[in-house]
Amino acid sequence: MGNAKPHVLKLLLAIMLSPLFLLQAHASKSELYQSAIEHPERLASDLQYDEARKPLETLLFTQINEGDKVVELGAGGGYTTELLSWVVGTTGKVYAHFLYNQQRLAEERLANVVSLKQHHLSQHGKMLEELKVADGQLDGIVIFYILHDIYLNEEMNDDLFPTLLKALKPGGKLIILDNAAAIGSGLANIGDLHRIDENYVKQVVMVEGFELDAELQSLRNLADDHTKPWGDFKGQQDRFGLRFVKP
Repeated sequence: MGNAKPHVLKLLLAIMLSPLFLLQAHASKSELYQSAIEHPERLASDLQYDEARKPLETLLFTQINEGDKVVELGAGGGYTTELLSWVVGTTGKVYAHFLYNQQRLAEERLANVVSLKQHHLSQHGKMLEELKVADGQLDGIVIFYILHDIYLNEEMNDDLFPTLLKALKPGGKLIILDNAAAIGSGLANIGDLHRIDENYVKQVVMVEGFELDAELQSLRNLADDHTKPWGDFKGQQDRFGLRFVKP
């Protein structure tokens, strides 16, 4: 397009920004994510969590694409790891930190998932070195329902978010989901209620150079007044979703 005439470029831009084009792009993403959710090899034991976890809305919010390279911090049992694996496909990679359910990877079942050693997040430098991915090469980083535990277990240090920013491509996304605490409470309830203040999260992430791109509303529960442990709600607690972008 380097030799394209200005009027041609304007026409292409107008098409790409048209409501029909954007609607088709959204439909294509929905199909990609729905295919991941309905993948025939997905573990049956995961399906019981879909109603509460809302995987379609969550995946749409991530904007992760086929072929992307993604890091998942605190992969745990691997519910999200598996979905991301089917989304990025054979041309993508999912680097799963602290994936304790290694059965998911048996017989190369998820061949595009790289299980990182179980470094503490305070050792994130070693973790990212293990990726063997150069700075500015990641398309996305997800931290789902684990950020409050990172603080609780004293695994946070001042270099974590700057390091994640450096690892992302320009335009790369950092997506954080967690259990919502009362606004203004900061870190006061990370231990007793396993909740974290979303405004506090915005502050500590944005001060390092990330820009807030969007907030997810489909996981909210207005009936939750943030005074009880998240487990009392059986997966229906008030949850926030924040998508940050590297400028």
